[in-house]
Amino acid sequence: MKIVILRGGPMEHAPRRPSEVVDPSSSDRGVTAIAGDDGRWALINVSAAVAHQLEAEPQAGSDPALRRLHETSARIVLLTDAQIEHVGGLLSLRRGAPIDLYATPAVFEELTTTLPVLPVLQHYCGVHWRVIPVAGDQRAASFRVEGMSSLEFTAVATRLPPPPHAARERDPVVGDSIAIAVRDRLTGQRVFCAPGLRRLGPSEIDWMEQADCLLVDAPGHDPAPTEWMERLARLPARRKVLFAEHQDRASPESRRAWAARGIELAYDGLEITL
Repeated sequence: MKIVILRGGPMEHAPRRPSEVVDPSSSDRGVTAIAGDDGRWALINVSAAVAHQLEAEPQAGSDPALRRLHETSARIVLLTDAQIEHVGGLLSLRRGAPIDLYATPAVFEELTTTLPVLPVLQHYCGVHWRVIPVAGDQRAASFRVEGMSSLEFTAVATRLPPPPHAARERDPVVGDSIAIAVRDRLTGQRVFCAPGLRRLGPSEIDWMEQADCLLVDAPGHDPAPTEWMERLARLPARRKVLFAEHQDRASPESRRAWAARGIELAYDGLEITL
C-alpha cells in the first residue's frame, strides 16, 4: 500500500523551512491519495488546490507511482465529510470519466442540497455515488472500493460539527464526518486516516491502536498540544503524521520535540509505503 499526502502546493521531498512564506491557497490539509497492489489510486478528500495540483504536469524524475496518480485523473474519491477544504476540488474534476464518489448519506445530502456540487457535476462528467453505510445507529461499516481489491476499507463515525454551509438549526448526525481505516490484504498493514478529528472516544482510540500508520489532525490552533502529542506518541503505530494547520509557523524546537516522539508533519508529496 502506498500513501501520498497532498496539500495543494508544488510537490516537495522535504518540509518547508519555518522562515518560508506559505501561500494560503496551499494550506488545505486532510487530502491523501492511496494505492493498493494494483496501482490504482483513490483520493481521500479533494481540495480545490489539490485538484489544481493534479492537473499540473508531474516533475521530471517523480516517483512512477506519483506519475500514475496524475495520469489516472483521480476518478475515485472518498469523502470524510462535506467541509469545503475536503470537497472544494470536486468541480475541478468535471472533465473526464464519471467520478466514483464514496460518501455517507449525510455527506451526500449536503452535496446535493446546501452545497449542490453533485447536481452540477451530473451535467459534466457524472457521478456514481457509492454509499458508505454509516448513519443512524450504524457507527462503523466496512465497504469495498471497486478496482482496489487488495485494500479493505472501514468507515468510523467521528464527532465534528457540521460545516458552516450546512442547513441552519440542524443537529449533528452520524455520518457527518468519518475516519477511514484501510487494511492491506496482502501485507496486513493498516492506516487510519482521520482529518478533522477533534475529540478521541473509545472507538477512535481502538482503531488508532491497531494502526501501523496514523494520519490525523492536530486539534485546535496549536499544531500539537502537549497532551495530544504525548497521547499520540504512546500509540504503537510506526508512522504518525499530523495534518497541522499552522505547521509552517512551527519553531525548530517544536519540530525537534515532535520528531523525538516519532511524530511527523504532513507536507506535499510525503510518501509512505506500508
